[in-house]
Formats: sequence, C-alpha cells, structure tokens
Amino acid sequence: MWLISFFLLFFLCPKVHAADEFSVSQKIQYQIDISGNASVIQDIELKNNFSQIYPKEYQITLSSNKITNITGNDNFGDIIKQINQQGESTIINLVFNQPNLGKDQITKFRLNYNIPSLAEHKGSTWEIALPENQTQENQNQTETTINLPSSFGSLSFSSSPPKNLISLNNETQLFFTSSQKNQKILLIFGDYQLFDFKFKYLLENTDSQEKTSQITIPPETNSQKITYTSIEPIPNNIFIDNDGNHLAEYQLKPGQNLEVNISGQAKIIHTNSHHIEINPQNYLKKDIYWETDDSNLIQIAQTLETPKDIYDYVVKTLSYKTDNIDSSFRQGASLIIQNPNQAICTEFSDLFITLARIKGIPAREVQGFAYSNNIKIKPVNINTDVLHAWPQYYDSTKKAWVSVDPTWGKTTNGIDFFTDLDPNHFAFVFHGLNSQYPLPPGGYKNSQNIKTVSVEFAKTEIEADILPIKVKPVSNSIFQPPKLEIINPNLYSITNLQIQINGLSLQEKIYQLPPLSTTKINLPKQKLLDSFLPQNYRLKINLSYNNINTSVSLNNASYIINIVIIISIIITLIGFGGIINNHKKNKR
Repeated sequence: MWLISFFLLFFLCPKVHAADEFSVSQKIQYQIDISGNASVIQDIELKNNFSQIYPKEYQITLSSNKITNITGNDNFGDIIKQINQQGESTIINLVFNQPNLGKDQITKFRLNYNIPSLAEHKGSTWEIALPENQTQENQNQTETTINLPSSFGSLSFSSSPPKNLISLNNETQLFFTSSQKNQKILLIFGDYQLFDFKFKYLLENTDSQEKTSQITIPPETNSQKITYTSIEPIPNNIFIDNDGNHLAEYQLKPGQNLEVNISGQAKIIHTNSHHIEINPQNYLKKDIYWETDDSNLIQIAQTLETPKDIYDYVVKTLSYKTDNIDSSFRQGASLIIQNPNQAICTEFSDLFITLARIKGIPAREVQGFAYSNNIKIKPVNINTDVLHAWPQYYDSTKKAWVSVDPTWGKTTNGIDFFTDLDPNHFAFVFHGLNSQYPLPPGGYKNSQNIKTVSVEFAKTEIEADILPIKVKPVSNSIFQPPKLEIINPNLYSITNLQIQINGLSLQEKIYQLPPLSTTKINLPKQKLLDSFLPQNYRLKINLSYNNINTSVSLNNASYIINIVIIISIIITLIGFGGIINNHKKNKR
C-alpha cells in the first residue's frame, strides 16, 4: 500500500510546569526559496495564568535532526542554554533573562532556524508538510505565514484551507490562523501531477474453444487524462463499461498464451469529483465485502448521518496494519469490524462503502496507485504489485463521484483527506456494480509471482500525435437503417465528439471514444423523395472534438441503393409493359 509518510513534527512542551499554567500564542513565518529550503522566524508569547507562577526555563523539542542554525532571544538577549540531538529529535533548552511575575504577564521570545528541503519536489508538484506545532499548554492562537516562489505553481491541495492567499510579483503568500492545538497542514503546489506507467498482462486460454479476454486500462476522467505511448498487440476494440472502466478486448485461440504490454502517461488534474449521471440504486446493493445486511453494521450506521460522519468513524475505528502487507487478504466490512487493528486500504474502503450504502448514499471503490515515500507501508516483496484502494461516494447535488481516502487520514494522524484529495492518486479501475471485477492492472499474471505494474514520476509531458478521426459506412441491408463506423486511431481518448449531418438532420454526441476504438451509429432513414435528390449523393459529415472542427465526405450508400432499386423497378415496369403490349398485338 502506498501512502503518505509521517511528516516533520514541531512541538513545544514545558519542562516543569503543568499544562494549564500558561497560554501560548505564536506567529510563525516561513520563507521558502527556489530550492525548497526554508528559513523560519517563530515569535512565541507565554501568558501567565496564575499570579505566583512564571516561566524561568523552557524546553522546545523539534522532532527532526535536520534543524540548523538555531538561535533564540528575548528582549534582553540570548536565551539558548543547551541544544541536544537525540535520535530524530533536536532538544533546545531555554533560560529567560528576566522572568515576568504576575497573572496575565507575558514572556516574549523569538526563535530563528532553518529547515533544509522543507518543500520537496515530487514529479510535477511541490509538497510541503508544515512542522506540526504541538504544545501541552492552552493554545490561544497560531498565525502562520508562508512565502514561496510563484514558480511552484498554484495551490492544488491543502489539508486545511488558508485564510488568505495572495500572489505578489514572483511570490505566493499564504496565511493560516488557528486556535486548534496540534494542527496538521499539508500543502501541494502544482497544476497537475504526471506519472509514466508500464503494465504487463499475461493472458491464457485454457479452453478448447476460442474465447474473448478483456483487460482494464486506466480510464479517462475529468480528473485524469491518459496518453498511451504503446499498446501491443493492438486490441480488437476498447470500450467503456457502465462503471466507466476502459476494457481492451483480445481474441485468444484454444491453448494460446498472450502477453500484452501497455505504456503511457497519466496527467492527474486537481479536482476531487468525477461528474456523471448514475442510477443510485445500482450503488446501494449488497455484494461480497459489502455486507449491507449485517445487523452489527446496520446498528453502527444508525449513529451516522453524512459521508463525513462515516469517514470520521472509519478513521477513528480502524488501525492500519503495517506488517506483511503483501501477504494480506481482503476481509470485507463485516470481518474487519471484528478485527479493527488488521486493516489495510481495502478494509478502510470496504467499511466506508458498506456504511454509506446502508445509509442510502451511493458508494464505490477505486483501485489504483497512490504515491508515498513511507517505507513502513510499502510491500516487503519487491516482486509483488501492491496497489492502493480508496472509496468514492456520489454527491447527488453535484452529480459527481467524490473521492476520499480514510486510509491516509489514519496513517497521517489527522490530515484531512475528506474535503480534498491530493493529485498523487492515479485510478486504474472502478468497482461499483461489482466489488471484485474487473481486475485492475497487476491482476493478470497467470499465477506468476512477478511485478507487472510500474509507475514513476514523469520528467516531461508527452506531446501526443493528432490523427484525424476515421469515418466509413458499414455494409447496408435494404431492410435495416444504414450505419456509420467511427474510428479513433489515436493513442488517447476523444471526448465530447459532436457529429452532424445536415442532409439527414443528424446530430449525435459521443461523450468519450477510447483510444484505438471503434463505435457505430445508426443513420436516420430519409423520406423516399428526398433520398433521390442529387445533393444526397454524398454525405458531408461535420466532426467537432478537442477544439478541432473538421468534415469528411462519403458516398451515400443508401442513395445508390435507392437509385438502383428505382431503376430496377422502372426497367421491370417497362418490361412488363412491353410484354403486355406484345400480347395485345398478337391477339389482333
């Protein structure tokens, strides 16, 4: 399972005093340079809550041994007494020069330090895990200001919404205010994320007859765009199922083994919803791993109302299992609620989906890839494909599937992956109508324990070749409406294809035409007299897609057939007329 790592922590704690003896207010300013290094100014105020208690010494612990150039001062000079490094932490002991005695008196001091590589460049994005400010004292307010280069891109994910965001010349400035203790803030900058991928599929036909095999390839959605560099061998066709999955179809002979290799690039765009119309009842049904008739789960669901309630319950209840991930098996909602400490991402997803469906909220599973550098949650066996799973619920107001990730909400100890989802989630397959099928890439191995999925950050964006859509008539039957075959020869999907034929009063819209795929549309029948008009000898077909407007002309097979038919009828009538006329002459 690939999940976000635990981030750099920053926390304050008193050396001697009780938690309610002081209140803490802080103003923290981060100045991040073009390489991601940060210089930090932290102004802290300790307010006495009692008249006879005042701070004389204080201890600050930074849970990183990478903190450098630490200085500290109050109004009267240096306050650094000692700096120690213990394991991954840096402990700073402070001694104030002049204690302030009396209730509501305030001790002010400032820390300056550097954090190398606070902003990490990951693919096409910059990721910033702000040091968490943990304190045992009462937290009045923390004001945080972050200044960073505008070249980092726009803010694509924030686990806590900023109070304000300002663009100034070549710099972006963000402001956060919070009275919440131990607030976690994760920021990701960049308009999109790019992943290069390579998939291997090992297919086998053990039957004595030919059979059709289907494999899933990454689907195109409004939040991810897919461009392929190779699909070998070329499939018979690629079509979209009712869950939005892209399925490539191959014909296998008896006993045939076939290796399919697919490579390409995914562009993950910052959006947390997938707009589509659905039949809600299809996504409320019971299925294996989604036991909506379980009395225990029904009782739990009665205490929950909204998707956020369900998300919070799953995060609070389940604990992530970090050992032997590659040998884990999927347990489902009923079983994991009895073993809450043995959950991996599939259990977090299954429990969310089941509780949501019990509450009448359509929900489904996404299986795919999610980037993480957390070594604890990577598979032990490097030859296995361990993917990530996360749930979606359907927002009937937005008419959209909304992705959430309760697994990452748990493993990051509180970062919000309900309100928004970061651009490091790459969907392979959707499971809504069936909890297990179709299989995702990585599931076609013929029982071989090998690695068949590779996903890495891309260095440059692929420039895809643009090939014109092909249109050709299908063989017509006299007794059936004529058809057109629409072929997408490109290695990417065509979206919102508009087809117009003026002479036939045809306006057709195809929402999505997968790469290397073929679809057919029926042409309307013309009125008999109109079908003989000369302008209908050739059909002018107007195509509009991907900001491209073009047209093609085709011979109208119906026109030719109708002409042949009418000429045949005329000849036949003339022939019969001649026969009748000759017959009359002979009688005379």
